[in-house]
Amino acid sequence: MNQPYSTTKLSRLNAEQAELTRRVHHQRLHENAVSRSRWLPSIVAVLVLVCVPCPASSMELSGMLAIDAVSMTGKNTNRTTFEGGASTLQWPIDVKTPSIRAGLAWRDFMEVHLGIIAEPWGSNNGRMEDMDYLDEARFPGRQPHPGVDIYSETALDSKVLIVSVSTSVLPLRTRYLSAGLTAGYRYEEYDYRGYNTRQTGYGSWQDQSSWVTGPSAFYTVEYDICSVGVALQGHVDDTIVLTFEASSLPLVHGSDEDEHLRRNRVTFTSTTGSGYQTSLRGLFRITQRWTIGSECTYTRIAADGDQDQFWYGDDPATPGFDDTGYSLSGIDAEQAQKNFRFTIGSSCSF
Repeated sequence: MNQPYSTTKLSRLNAEQAELTRRVHHQRLHENAVSRSRWLPSIVAVLVLVCVPCPASSMELSGMLAIDAVSMTGKNTNRTTFEGGASTLQWPIDVKTPSIRAGLAWRDFMEVHLGIIAEPWGSNNGRMEDMDYLDEARFPGRQPHPGVDIYSETALDSKVLIVSVSTSVLPLRTRYLSAGLTAGYRYEEYDYRGYNTRQTGYGSWQDQSSWVTGPSAFYTVEYDICSVGVALQGHVDDTIVLTFEASSLPLVHGSDEDEHLRRNRVTFTSTTGSGYQTSLRGLFRITQRWTIGSECTYTRIAADGDQDQFWYGDDPATPGFDDTGYSLSGIDAEQAQKNFRFTIGSSCSF
């Protein structure tokens, strides 16, 4: 893993620049917190509607605690469109970490689960890819050509936090099959530190090719995801249980913060959208209390909104113009995620 450099920002900023950055950052954090609080009543309402009240006694309730090994692969994408072209940034999802889940069940009718996936800072096997498609008509001396104009790759460290709560109700039952509804809420946060950037220019942009060592970027992306879906469960003598779930993600809120250290610029993106998720889970009961199992989950999200950009210092990319304090707002932005998750582990009932 690259050496920690959380003080890099402070070391590059004077007092006035640091104060400008803090004000913008704190304002955005406040906006995100207010936005998230508006979602909570809707989330609670969905869970209450799905969790039909049941006159359960303590003898009818059972608990579960599970420890899993998690592997996640995929990409978080941010795409902006502006007068001079478009830029696409793809941040890889590369997670291998333990996770913990806890749950309550009422008979075989209703289940509620709380899960946490957390991976500390570590080297990411992927690279951040930045692809710029520029309108040469707006840049004197540049000749148009097909494909990407400027492409760069950046090495990464990353960490992940995912907290989820979900519930399922299976009122339709036969001897071997059960069917019903699911609902849930999930919060995801992906943090990246970028360093050692290799940039390549194509066509008339070849003069933009470069290789820069050292810290280059900080990036954080967050998602608030609500899900509603259907579940189909098959079981054989309570020894083998297979569950398939297909969910719509009708309410997705995405936000990110991207700081380009080399350009003294920070950007904030806020989007809303939707998506879908499918999963297949298998459980094998070893004893009355212990089970082993695995699960495969595929998630896809697409959201759109806008991006704000703020320069807390002079940008070396614009010689002859002091960008300090300059800002742009209302830039068209899209966020997307493709995520495949595989888990395997064991659980204990009590």
